[in-house]
Amino acid sequence: MWLRYGVDQDKTLVPVEDVPRGRTQLRCPYCGGELTAKKGNRKEHHFAHTQETCREVANRSEREIPSLPLYDQFNIWLTGKELQQLKTLWNRYGWKNKGIYESEVNSIFLKEKLLERNEYRMYGEYQFTKLGKIPVGALSLMLFNSVQEPILLEKLQQLEKKVQVAYQDKASNLNECLWDLQIYQAELKKILSNTLYYLQIDAEGETFYKIGVTRRPILLRVTEVQSDLLKHFPYASIKVLGNWPHRGNVEKYFKYRYAEYNYSIGSLTEYYKFEEPEDVTAALRDLRRMKKKELSEIELDILEGKPSWIEKLIESEKRAELKSQAIKKGMLRAKKWGQHIGRPRTKELTAEFLAKPSSQRVIAALDKGLSLRQTATQANVAINTVRKVKAILENQDDRDE
Repeated sequence: MWLRYGVDQDKTLVPVEDVPRGRTQLRCPYCGGELTAKKGNRKEHHFAHTQETCREVANRSEREIPSLPLYDQFNIWLTGKELQQLKTLWNRYGWKNKGIYESEVNSIFLKEKLLERNEYRMYGEYQFTKLGKIPVGALSLMLFNSVQEPILLEKLQQLEKKVQVAYQDKASNLNECLWDLQIYQAELKKILSNTLYYLQIDAEGETFYKIGVTRRPILLRVTEVQSDLLKHFPYASIKVLGNWPHRGNVEKYFKYRYAEYNYSIGSLTEYYKFEEPEDVTAALRDLRRMKKKELSEIELDILEGKPSWIEKLIESEKRAELKSQAIKKGMLRAKKWGQHIGRPRTKELTAEFLAKPSSQRVIAALDKGLSLRQTATQANVAINTVRKVKAILENQDDRDE
């Protein structure tokens, strides 16, 4: 279910959102097998192999999948039973900021850094970390960003490192590592390209709210939302309460955090209705407390579709190898036809070199008794050029003697 990208004939990644459901002309980036787009109403849209699923896609643990951490899964690798235990601890202690006794702490919570020891607490010594508040939906959107963003970049670095090691070792899984990196870059680009928006809707005496993301102008998206709502209400007035560029990563956590307020309208599911005014205010404050997203240099490169440093290195070394092979091939062909291979004859090279205008300027400066550095400055050449001219002149003087 996790494969959301296929590749076209140009080896370009194509997201499942950009193709209709059913069999496609796209191929699996890992094995080259044909893909079918699965786009139902119950499961996340994804690609499935039309024939047999390849090992690279089938035999992956959740941690090995090149997906964004804390984007659409918030259980932090916990089983259903472990997640329920964590929620119980939160309901019993966390929201009251009470300490948790060691006897009630599952070791997996410490391993995954969901709980931490605080020896200064008077009673129970353990407490929830910021990361630990995410599975229970208790972390604010502002703090969620501060936790998720470093993890996103850390995973990017891990994938780049895997490519580097596979390339250096000439490992058989290099192609798999490269596609993992490129799929992850595509996922990052998607959330960075999106603007998060929050709308207030008044329709038939009801007031409710919508969260969403878009890459297009907000007002264009508002027009589409209004068109959808008019299928269910005689009128709908929409007000934009806020928009946050490059914050596409927040939408699904907002839905997770405010799931109890979800308000379905037919097949429309991204709407929220709050019964109490303070809940309305709290949700809007939660959004507005988020800081403006400042893009790092790495994120700017991702947005512009630039390859990573390891991809550039591999490409440059491939070009150098192709150039070397072409030179060797040309030299062998020249040798076969009896042509001279290598540099021109020494006398001809020396004469041509000394006849250059730059060399003549160097000779004139040396005749004035200037130092090497002074000569280089006056002749507007590199100091190594001065040394070369001087060495040639001295050799000629030695032969004349």
